Amino acid sequence: MAIRSFAEVGYDGTTTAGVAREAGVTQPLIHHHFGSKQGLWQAAMDELFSAVRAVTGPQDASPADRLLGAAEQLVRFVAARPDVTRIIAREGAAPSPRLTYLVDRYLREPFRETVSLVRAGQRAGLLATHIRPDLFLFFMLGAGSHLFDVTALAQESLGIDATSTRVREDFVVLVREVLRGGLFRNP
Repeated sequence: MAIRSFAEVGYDGTTTAGVAREAGVTQPLIHHHFGSKQGLWQAAMDELFSAVRAVTGPQDASPADRLLGAAEQLVRFVAARPDVTRIIAREGAAPSPRLTYLVDRYLREPFRETVSLVRAGQRAGLLATHIRPDLFLFFMLGAGSHLFDVTALAQESLGIDATSTRVREDFVVLVREVLRGGLFRNP
């Protein structure tokens, strides 16, 4: 309940009373377990982001396979947890202690590892050196997650069920092929 509320109406729009009502418990029980709305938010984020892993693929794989593996893992992660994208968009719009919490706890290391992978691909001659690795990361984040953030639009406009396993796996193939065919020098 809390994750959905933070994703839909943000931190400021979420109340512990509303979360308690949705969960069918009393507001004092929320405060007993989490201490405050901030404590509830942190617990919700810990649950939501708990599956974030280093998204770099097997260490013994080539830079291309590691980068493609990272893209695939990203797509599968955000497809299973579309609220991640919504919360990051809300919290990432302006500096805040909540954004700092997410970056420090969950995002900084996978972001750094992905940027390092791009640099390794550049050193190996796989990727053009004029591509900025940090911008590539945000390109991959946006392209890899947007479909799952706008599931209603996809369904309403083109009949795409972005919640289905088949669509998720088709999207993984699309991301892989776009990266392989459009980014790598020697696909």
